[in-house]
Amino acid sequence: FFSNIQLELERTQPMSLALKLAACLLLATAVRGLKMNSWQARLDKATLSVDLGLGSRIRLFAKAVTDPALKADVRASVDILRSSGFAEGHPAAIDLLFPRGTTARADLEGLTALRKQVPEILQSRPSEPSGSSSPGSPTLPDPAALVASFVALATDSQKQQELIDEAKDLLRRTPKGLETPKYVVVRTIDGPLVLGYPEPIELRAYERFKIARTGMKSSAAGEGFNTLASYLFGGNEGAQSMAMTIPVETTYEGEGSSMAFVLPRAYADAPPAPLAGSSVEIVEIEKRLVAAMAFGGIATDEEIQRQRLALLAALAAESSVAPIDETRMSVLQYNSPLTLPWRRRNEVAFVVAEKNVVEKVAEMVAETVAAPTADGQ
Repeated sequence: FFSNIQLELERTQPMSLALKLAACLLLATAVRGLKMNSWQARLDKATLSVDLGLGSRIRLFAKAVTDPALKADVRASVDILRSSGFAEGHPAAIDLLFPRGTTARADLEGLTALRKQVPEILQSRPSEPSGSSSPGSPTLPDPAALVASFVALATDSQKQQELIDEAKDLLRRTPKGLETPKYVVVRTIDGPLVLGYPEPIELRAYERFKIARTGMKSSAAGEGFNTLASYLFGGNEGAQSMAMTIPVETTYEGEGSSMAFVLPRAYADAPPAPLAGSSVEIVEIEKRLVAAMAFGGIATDEEIQRQRLALLAALAAESSVAPIDETRMSVLQYNSPLTLPWRRRNEVAFVVAEKNVVEKVAEMVAETVAAPTADGQ
């Protein structure tokens, strides 16, 4: 395998020894993938898993640090950085020490994204004039209600476990136990480079599902979320409380936008009607093919635009699929606002179709527009 790589490198333009080594390491990592018995997987699980007990962590950590491959990989990474410099060598070094599939790698990608996102958040915050004060003091909770809640928590093992699970979800990229729409990944295509590695774009074939949707004014995501949460948790004609689902979908179409919650499958056939005068509507989403690309960190307006352009560029380079409507994009978010920012899972998505289908539709539209009407106009 490595001799074939060397021959291929010799046939191409001249490369430095360090760059050849880096290319070999990247190719070897891609072929091998993340093995569950590798030191990287063991160390990652021992230090960053939220579900492991202390004994299991100690055993995995001991196996990882005594693995001879650890020292070899660290030496190889140092050699790459010394020979190529950090700018050229760090993708290969990172890929060797923190391969795709590890939590550490996802954390690095999320932290890298935050370098741009945090300044954008700070810049978008309206500045308060000096000497201004809040319009009123916050309302304090009822002490008796707080005591009752603590007593109930101390005596109810189920509530204790639910609280533990919710706390763990704040450390997970994808929360456990929450229902999502069913889909199958048809295939993946290469997206933009993230830490020297193409971000995979998933082509997903979604099954039919139903959503509760509400329109949003500009910068009113919180209002849209609260409206849908009220419906989902009992503010409906049947006073039925349903479980939270993921992802929360925000759709941008032209100048307008909307937010949607997926309805649990148990309620999809006969969902409770929204309250009269509510802005919530129930919509059935038909089977569709979706191109989705993940990104970490916080979904700022600027980040969403960057990801949108990157996804469109990748789809334009792809020879088989195209967006049905480039002006209609969805942002999918999977986490609580309390989740660690670099652990959050966000996605940008377009509904797509095979390119021959898109071309046929465009031809039909053009023919319809060009065709004369009944009065010959």
